[in-house]
Amino acid sequence: MRILIVTTYGFDAAFPSRPEQLQARALAARGCTVIAHEYLDYRYPGQSSRHEWLPGAIPIHRAITLGFFAPESLLRLHGLDRPDIIHLHHLRNLLGFQTALAARRLGIPTVLTIHGLLHDGDLVVDRERPLEAPLRYHNVLTTPKQLATQLVRGAHPRRAVRNYLIHAPLHWVSHIVALSRAERDFLVRLGIDPQRVSVLPNAVDLQAYRTTPPPVANRPPLALFIGQLVPRKGYDLLARAIPAVLKATPEARFVFVGHNRSGEAELRRIAAESGVADRLEIVGRVSETEKIRLLHQAAVLAAPSRYEGFGIPLIEALAAGTPVVTTDVVAGNEIIEHERTGLLVPYGDVAALADALTRLLNDRALGARLAAAGRTEVFARYSADVLAMHLEMLYARLITSQTPQQARGASGD
Repeated sequence: MRILIVTTYGFDAAFPSRPEQLQARALAARGCTVIAHEYLDYRYPGQSSRHEWLPGAIPIHRAITLGFFAPESLLRLHGLDRPDIIHLHHLRNLLGFQTALAARRLGIPTVLTIHGLLHDGDLVVDRERPLEAPLRYHNVLTTPKQLATQLVRGAHPRRAVRNYLIHAPLHWVSHIVALSRAERDFLVRLGIDPQRVSVLPNAVDLQAYRTTPPPVANRPPLALFIGQLVPRKGYDLLARAIPAVLKATPEARFVFVGHNRSGEAELRRIAAESGVADRLEIVGRVSETEKIRLLHQAAVLAAPSRYEGFGIPLIEALAAGTPVVTTDVVAGNEIIEHERTGLLVPYGDVAALADALTRLLNDRALGARLAAAGRTEVFARYSADVLAMHLEMLYARLITSQTPQQARGASGD
């Protein structure tokens, strides 16, 4: 089977654990031929080579994008790189419109993985707090008629056309992969046939977590936060919970890890006003080795997110044997089952967050039980091999379900 993966920035060699790379390597290991197309972007060293090979004999071809048009990628799709099936990643992908349109005309089945529908600024009012206002399903333009109607009503032409170019592929692709059941339900509300949607989680690189983690009982009272310092990740909620946690567990300390430190000033302000600035540490991007070391030290991972497209830190924490507290919202509540693999707290409830953290900091037997159940589950559900097996079955079904006319188009006859 010949598979073309079309994405944005997924094949930067410096980040081998990105979902597209894990998927590609696992499919190649199963005997598939995998080719990848993505953006050429000279601002980033890992995206500045036009052509390269990644481990697993996977060729990467990067194209210059002219808006939503990339001539080189389109020519390769029609010629040298013509596949049996295409897998698009990310809805807001500048290569998505031309790829989905060309695939439709060539009769090539196409799969689209959304990667967090509520990151879509056309659908949500606030991308940082997407669940705090009704979703704007009516604002998502998927047909020329909807686009024309919006333009007649005075919509900003550039924004309206961009909206359409992003979302039209939703109805053109053969199948959509949602990362959670909730995301599937959102897609159905957008008018997508539920028979065209499968729920398959991203693969997570778990190889480095296979060694037995240190016991939770032997870890210091450390609460660890891993994520961007942006409102969507709820760093401010954790900061406001710290005083109550320290009241019950005076020896506790808090470490915040994240490459995006845009909210650092606000975090420090909240901590200073609460008199707890000396009990937290803020660090930037860390290596995978350092991240695992921190997870093995932590008595609990705090993830009070307002929304998660998927929730990789939750999975990595459980793989490291670290108990998790997270919010009872998409998609964390599909990774964590309350009182079995972790603890869920209500949205925005600082007091409940503090109580849950205190509970795990002080009841290490509970933390060990939750983490053990979670660790078993993540190795069974989120390995790249498991995802590749499900994807290969999906691809085969889509290829065999083509009509004879579509098959002739795909073969170029």
